[in-house]
Amino acid sequence: MSAGLVALFAPYCQGGVRAEALGMALDLLAVGQLRGMRPLRPAGERPFVLRWTPGVAPLEPAQVELMVGGEGSAHYSFSLATHQLVLWLMDWLAAGGSETQAADLPESFWQWLLLGREPTAGEP
Repeated sequence: MSAGLVALFAPYCQGGVRAEALGMALDLLAVGQLRGMRPLRPAGERPFVLRWTPGVAPLEPAQVELMVGGEGSAHYSFSLATHQLVLWLMDWLAAGGSETQAADLPESFWQWLLLGREPTAGEP
């Protein structure tokens, strides 16, 4: 990832304390999708795919689609500031997500998507 892009997103994405995670998330941002797994209570899990077209700057909107698979599948389309998407990608990576390993998005993503709760800085 270019140092210029990291510097552009750093003020919005905890770049001072999570610089390595920011660089990895910006690499993932360029890929345009991830596969994850949402744990269910009391047991089980549900796969999902998150796809996006990012804005070129932190405050520009990213267009995002979420497809939750399995029985009772759901599809969501939304837009949000690209820097917020990058923060959630950083958290997904921190939870063990990778090209070969599914992980869950942070709880703040699901709270935002399903309940409309605005995420706060530093909230997982």
